[in-house]
Amino acid sequence: MSRYYTARIIFHNTILGLPLRVGAGRADFDPTSLAKDQVLKDSQGRPVIPGSSWKGVFRSASERIAKGRGLEVCTGLSKDTCLERRRKDREFQNLIERPDQALPLFWDNTCINCKVFGTMSVIGAVSFLDSYPVSPNDYSLGMRTMIAISRKEGAVAGKALVQIEYVNPGSTFTFKFRGVNLPNYVIGYLTLVMGDIHQGLVQIGGHKSRGFGQVRFKRLKLTNWGATKVGEEDVDVTFKYGEEMDGDSFLNEAQKFVEAFKNVKIQYPKKSHL
Repeated sequence: MSRYYTARIIFHNTILGLPLRVGAGRADFDPTSLAKDQVLKDSQGRPVIPGSSWKGVFRSASERIAKGRGLEVCTGLSKDTCLERRRKDREFQNLIERPDQALPLFWDNTCINCKVFGTMSVIGAVSFLDSYPVSPNDYSLGMRTMIAISRKEGAVAGKALVQIEYVNPGSTFTFKFRGVNLPNYVIGYLTLVMGDIHQGLVQIGGHKSRGFGQVRFKRLKLTNWGATKVGEEDVDVTFKYGEEMDGDSFLNEAQKFVEAFKNVKIQYPKKSHL
């Protein structure tokens, strides 16, 4: 069974009035641009929000949600994964070619985030696609002069100014991620993150402290192929699969999944004896 979220997100000017900036690295720097701090673009010059950025946002935001429910979760960063915390990483690597032993060890010793977003040598249950403008007329770029901040000292760099390029409010991008074998309570878990993004509690991209990165979901749709219940601990949820709704209506309807997450008894990772 696999389930797909599809959506369009809009950067509202009248509601939030905040621009978006996902920065380009040095390898993607355009020397012809007046901006010295540029947004990431594809080969056609369109701004892009990488799927890896979405995944990072979702994992970071979900960590806070999980801890709020009293669940044990890791950051997913090097040296701080569940398997490393429990000193099971070497044992897992030794069993990687023996799935009948590796999978139970992984399942028993990893948190919900390792299972959903992946960890060392294991692909996550969800994958995020890159986001692009819906059409050439659905976005525009702007530039703003700001005081430069020293990355080394974290303070104002003298009287230096820098031109910041950003995506203007009102631009509309695609948004899509795919989940394979997701229990309904995990859909509720991800829906909580989407709700926080929609409400402006979680920001996307850089310069968050300067007011950048708040977005809202414009249209959302959840498509489901296969079963509506995964695993013994999961619960059935009746939902309008395949029906496109505005962001507020979808997230309101998806509270059924959220309730499944709030009520499920998550028994992993198993208690460590270390």
